[in-house]
Amino acid sequence: MKREYDNYIFDLYGTLIDIHTDEEQPLLWEKMAEYLDEHFGAKYEPSALRKRYLEICKDEEDKLQAKNHARWPEIRIEDVWIRLIDEKREIICTESVTAEIKNDHAYAEDEIRALCIYFREESRDKLVVYDGVLETLDKLKKAGKGIYLLSNAQRVFTEKELEKAGLTKYFDDIFISSDKGIKKPQKEFLEQLINENTLISDNCVMIGNDLLSDVGVAFKNGIDSVFLNTYDYSDKKIEEELTELGIKGSKFMPLIVGDGDIRKIL
Repeated sequence: MKREYDNYIFDLYGTLIDIHTDEEQPLLWEKMAEYLDEHFGAKYEPSALRKRYLEICKDEEDKLQAKNHARWPEIRIEDVWIRLIDEKREIICTESVTAEIKNDHAYAEDEIRALCIYFREESRDKLVVYDGVLETLDKLKKAGKGIYLLSNAQRVFTEKELEKAGLTKYFDDIFISSDKGIKKPQKEFLEQLINENTLISDNCVMIGNDLLSDVGVAFKNGIDSVFLNTYDYSDKKIEEELTELGIKGSKFMPLIVGDGDIRKIL
């Protein structure tokens, strides 16, 4: 590491946790259609469910962007599933059902949470902590460093995955994009973390595996960054992306860890 910092801000997926999900597999949507029918009485054909899910995700994102004017908005996935359930409830309601019942969206929070977690776990086939992560976080903690998480993610998914990975205890604060309505590389996402924790930018470093999101948001906020090449990008691709972002040749050029070994940030 070129220098020591007081505060270390980490990305999560692809940086601390190696994860793989597949939301396109037909079996997933068969299972989700069964789940919605069994638990909420919302009947969908699997292919129609996936199509409508994607449409509502896009619509929710467009509405949020119109509201907060962010270039990089982040929706709450719970709202998408609630809309999917509501649409089928409206279809099955008859004229004899009161408007009050028709418009009752007060699903129990734990029911929607369970639905979202089921979706995540059925789509996920890999969740492991990268080698060296626990060792690195332990060393930073023992050295009295501030440790923060800045993740483009859904809290309803991420909280449980952090616990499963044994990572929650290390963080002084956890920023998840679905809570804030914006995501990296939106400048304000990292800016909020810095301001709310009264951090000094010059004493912070952002560590992540994505040049646009992680290195990009650090650059926008004038803080140093480390790029962990966990997805084996070519040198040419890295150079092209840094040039495109306007970072190449600047004083905020990231430290590049070519093999993605997080232990090399120390």
